[in-house]
Amino acid sequence: MKSLIPFLFMFFIGLGCIHSAKSQTNPSLNNQYQQYLGTFRINPKSDGLKGTPFLFDTPPLGKIALDGGKDYSEIPFNILLEKNEVYIQTGGEDSEPLLLRNWKWIEIPGEEVRSFRIEYLQGKPQVVEILFEKEGEKYIASHKKTLIRPSGQRDGYSGPQYDEFRHDIKYFKIKGMQSAEIKTNSSGLKEWAGNKNDELKEFIKENKLDPNQPLDMKKIISFIVN
Repeated sequence: MKSLIPFLFMFFIGLGCIHSAKSQTNPSLNNQYQQYLGTFRINPKSDGLKGTPFLFDTPPLGKIALDGGKDYSEIPFNILLEKNEVYIQTGGEDSEPLLLRNWKWIEIPGEEVRSFRIEYLQGKPQVVEILFEKEGEKYIASHKKTLIRPSGQRDGYSGPQYDEFRHDIKYFKIKGMQSAEIKTNSSGLKEWAGNKNDELKEFIKENKLDPNQPLDMKKIISFIVN
């Protein structure tokens, strides 16, 4: 195992821009409404941007293995989900992020390790989170970020509204080139758990697990499969 240079800092790829809200006069308004323009303003839809298209808002330190057999610890990294690209930063917060090629796997160490690899899912290679593996079956989390924009204009009395990256997660079981989605609603878990459903419900309740959280779903999968 090797460590990169000791002055590594946390990797931060921020996407943020604050738009100034400007009052706009609408020439199509009838004269009877003009008197209200002082208190009723039509503003831009967005006051800025929340979140990031990368998987992590605050990039973690990971252990990264390369195809050549070398691995490196405590590397700041992030995953650009839309393009299935991994970026690292080795020269501090002000250095340019570097596109990482020829990587094999990435782990985030800790009490509960998180692991990422490229797997074929629905006919194409994707960066996925590996939750559980057993006898040729892989249970994975597929992460996605979607930019959601405000749906309409707002008046001067409403609070700020933002363009925001929404984080969506889907779970799949992969065996060979075949994959099947695992639904996390009650009916989906019931169908998947089968005769273990009552035990599963008690297990989720006792441990206060949320199937929409990958680390919690990892425990649920292990409970059912083992």
